[in-house]
Amino acid sequence: MKIAIVSDIHDQIDHLTWFLDEIKKYDISYIFALGDYCSPYIIERLITAPIPIFGIWGNNDGDKQTMFLASQKNPQCTFASREFGEIILEENRYFLSHYKELAENAAKSHDYDAVFHGHTHIMCNEKIGTVPMINPGKLTLYPNNIISFAIFDTLTQATEMIIKN
Repeated sequence: MKIAIVSDIHDQIDHLTWFLDEIKKYDISYIFALGDYCSPYIIERLITAPIPIFGIWGNNDGDKQTMFLASQKNPQCTFASREFGEIILEENRYFLSHYKELAENAAKSHDYDAVFHGHTHIMCNEKIGTVPMINPGKLTLYPNNIISFAIFDTLTQATEMIIKN
């Protein structure tokens, strides 16, 4: 199974549209959204994906109540109640956090098959022990013009970083 991982959208609707168009090229089974959407209209656009979504909040999400209500319009969309969450898919446990420090601690626990985080706006694909820890980068422009997301293959644990040209 392949999971598309996206983070730090920061109201960049055009980059979110690119992401949603781009993932159609891959056999994506799930989307993990790692926070910093900023505005409800981003959630409204994100949930148009015909793929189940598991999302968490970041440190830059304004009206979470309205965003949460918007997410409920898609029964395939689930949001954790805070800046981290865990999900079990095909008997594998995944930890999602907006924050790198929480992801590192989760990876060090060896309780998860992989951990994912955002916040830093920097792509990262590393391992802590045997646990992959992935940051997909960001859809916002700051601090550089690199727009990216990641695809994680649950079978091989391989990660592919997709960068917008």
